[in-house]
Amino acid sequence: MKMVPVVIARIQSAWLARSEKERRLVLLAAVVALPLFFYGLLWIPLAARVAHWEHVLPKQRATLALMRHEAALVRTLRARGGHAPTGTALLSLIEQQAQLQAIGGLLSALSPRGSHKAEAIFSKVPFNGLVRFLAGLGARGVEPARVELTPAGVGLVSGSVTLVVH
Repeated sequence: MKMVPVVIARIQSAWLARSEKERRLVLLAAVVALPLFFYGLLWIPLAARVAHWEHVLPKQRATLALMRHEAALVRTLRARGGHAPTGTALLSLIEQQAQLQAIGGLLSALSPRGSHKAEAIFSKVPFNGLVRFLAGLGARGVEPARVELTPAGVGLVSGSVTLVVH
């Protein structure tokens, strides 16, 4: 800690060694540079972050509201209860639910995977419609065991869903 007083003493002696005109010039430069330093290193990054969050936050809130709405819909559909049949009746139920949710035309393939399983392959289906489709099946005792989806456009997904009767 002896180093600090030594450094301060050296700075003070260097300051006093300057002429009055030089000291005023250095003080004037510091007064001009300090606001520029503050603006460049603090204000600009903070303003950029505020602008970023002003842009992102409304989208995040809208997504949250949509997710809450969809969750309420899923809870309502699950509360209805019921169980799905097995075998070919399972395939029929899946097709009916797809038609009911207006995504039946986007069902590329539907194939059985045993007596209690089926695989549905979709192409460019609206994500919200797929969620409602799965919720409707869940209310009848059919739940997804494996879901593989890839984005296929704004709000659209393509992929496969393996469904199992519980």
